[in-house]
Amino acid sequence: MKKLVATILALSMALSLAACGGNSPASTASTAGSGSTAATEAGETTYGLTPFAERQTLRVGYFAGSAHAIPFYIAEQKGIFDELNIDIEYEPYTNGPAMMEASSSWDVATAGAAGDLVGMLGYDLICIGSTDYETNMGLFVRADGPLADKKAEDWKGTTWLYPSGTNAQMVLGGELDKMGLTFDDIESVNMDIASALTAFKGGQGDGIAVWNAIATSAEDAGFVRVDDAGSLGITVFNGFMATPEALAERRDLVKTAWEVYYLTWQWCNESDENMAEAVAYYLESCENEGIACDEHIAEVVMSYCAIPTLSEAVSIMTETSPDDQGLYTSRDLLQAEKDLLVTMDFLISIGKYTSDDRNTILDNQMVDNSIATECLADLDALGVQYN
Repeated sequence: MKKLVATILALSMALSLAACGGNSPASTASTAGSGSTAATEAGETTYGLTPFAERQTLRVGYFAGSAHAIPFYIAEQKGIFDELNIDIEYEPYTNGPAMMEASSSWDVATAGAAGDLVGMLGYDLICIGSTDYETNMGLFVRADGPLADKKAEDWKGTTWLYPSGTNAQMVLGGELDKMGLTFDDIESVNMDIASALTAFKGGQGDGIAVWNAIATSAEDAGFVRVDDAGSLGITVFNGFMATPEALAERRDLVKTAWEVYYLTWQWCNESDENMAEAVAYYLESCENEGIACDEHIAEVVMSYCAIPTLSEAVSIMTETSPDDQGLYTSRDLLQAEKDLLVTMDFLISIGKYTSDDRNTILDNQMVDNSIATECLADLDALGVQYN
């Protein structure tokens, strides 16, 4: 898998602010830098954060083509990390489980709940935040076939292409359940979402379950969206993940990454001009990673993106209530834990995990709110404005 190592030249505060005013991504992206410090005091940085005294390297597991990863890319391209004395190394992936299996290559990452669970149970990774609540995770069929009518008798025996063990499978499972069907009633072919769309265009299968840019591409290709996570009312949690080593050895760096992520998303939503620039960055990032995309697809994907504000992210990581299923009674659960369990309980239902696995995540508090609470205290102390 190719590795994109991007290091940004130092920008002065004036140039950073000018770049926010509507320059194209090509004009704001900088070339490989020399590791200089663009700002020396918190008040001189774009977000008011304190730069590191010595140059740091943050390794980011980058979910190519997924909107929940884009704040990292935007912050890097606009010089936000550079002015904080941080170099960024990207390791791109196209699905969460593969990203988690390679977690020794990164410090922080964002991924869907299915990938998060692989990371927690297989590699002791920790969820430190919530990112996009993904609704653009859709089911597509051919326009000239009967499946768009969503009748159980038509769906029985059909073949579906999707990445097994992911949130896409959960959305397909939700549709099958509505019809009184199970996965035993269909044929499943495991493949990544880009390959699924290519194969579907070539005549293979009767339907696909895909997300983000690939979902929009499927629609643009003339396939019929029969349902998606949003219309089915399925919570599709995406986590902000960190490795135990990063939390133990580079905690301040992880905290800065957390703060920059949400403050950059805040910047995206401050004006239509900023969001237009964010859309252009998303398109650029897809082109860099070989993800099929165009301006229309980028606009649609970003319009679906539901990353919480910083205040919302803190609430999701701190508010508690009893387990909705009544299965875990040792303590109340964080809202982030409950959102994650939507996917966990589905995967238990199809035999991928067990109730013991569920308890392992909760007993060991693998959804950890300490980074969120520490960041909130730090931002308040610095007087940083956030939504």
